[in-house]
Amino acid sequence: MARSALSKGRGLRRAAAAAALGLLSCAAQAVLPIQHWTTASGARVYFVETRGLPILDINVDFDAGGRRVPAALAGLAGLTHTLIKAGTATRSEEEIGRRIADVGAQLDGDVDRDRAGYSLRTLSSERERTQAVETLAEILQAPAFPENAFAREKARLSDALKEDETKPEAIASKAFYRLLYDTHPYALAPTPDTVARIERADVERYYRANYVASRAVLTIVGDADRALAARIAEQLSAGLPRAAGAPPALPPVIQPQARTLRIAHPASQSHILLGLPAIARDDPDYFPLLVGNYTLGGGGFVSRLYLEVREKRGYAYSVYS
Repeated sequence: MARSALSKGRGLRRAAAAAALGLLSCAAQAVLPIQHWTTASGARVYFVETRGLPILDINVDFDAGGRRVPAALAGLAGLTHTLIKAGTATRSEEEIGRRIADVGAQLDGDVDRDRAGYSLRTLSSERERTQAVETLAEILQAPAFPENAFAREKARLSDALKEDETKPEAIASKAFYRLLYDTHPYALAPTPDTVARIERADVERYYRANYVASRAVLTIVGDADRALAARIAEQLSAGLPRAAGAPPALPPVIQPQARTLRIAHPASQSHILLGLPAIARDDPDYFPLLVGNYTLGGGGFVSRLYLEVREKRGYAYSVYS
C-alpha cells in the first residue's frame, strides 16, 4: 500500500474546502454569508443561516490538542477529550447518551495535535434543539471525570497503543512526525509509559487550563436566525473555565534536513510517507493550497492521485495527500 501524506485538514478546514468547492459551481453566490461576533465570555462565533433543512450543526473547538501537553504526559489531550463526555456533576455517561438519543441528535468529537472539540447535529425544532444544546453545554462546562471512567479509558488507550506497536501504518506515522518535527511538540506521540503516568488530577488541570472560553471557537450552521444563534453561543460558552491572557507560545517549526528512513516490518504491504512542514494558517496561500490539494490528493475518489495510481494503474489500494 503506497501512501503520500503531507497534511490532512480537519474540522473547519474541511468545511472551508467543501464550501469553497461548492461555491465554484454556483456563480450566483460569491461568498458564504458568514456572520461573526464574540460572546460575553470571549468565545469567537461564526454563524451561517440556512433554512433548507430543519437541522442545526454546532461545533465547539478549543486550542487543546496534543501540542499543549508536556512530553512526559503525551496522551493527556486525547484522554481529557474522551473523559469530558463521560459524565457530569449531575448526569451519568448513560444518561447523557440517552438524552442525546431521545431527541435524535448526534454528538461527536475530534482531537488532534492542534485542537480538540465537539460537534452536535440536532433537529431545529424547539424541544429537540433545547435538550440537545443543554446536554452539550453541561458536558462542556461541568465534566466530573469519574474515577471508573478514568480507569477504563486509561486502560483502553494503553491497550490501543500497545496494539499500534504491531501495526506498520502506526509505526510509520509516528516515525514520520519525529523526522518532520524533531523536538517540537508536533513530534510527540503517546506511549504506554506516558499514559501510565497520567493521573486523574492531570486531566482536571488540563481541562481547566485549555478548555477556556476565551480560546473557544463556536461554529453554528443551519435553521436558526442570528438571535437564536447568539443565545446558543452564550449558553455554550458562559460556564466554561476562564484564563487570563494567551496560551504559552509554541516554538517555531524548523525545516528538517532531507532524510529517508526505512523500517523493516514483516507485513506484506509497504507504507510510504513523503512530506515536509508546509505553511501557517495565516499565510495568504493557505486556502488556495487547500483547494489545490483537494484536486491533487485530498478529494478521495475524485483526486488525481487516486485516479492515476489506483484506478488507472492499480499500483496501490490507498494514496492521498
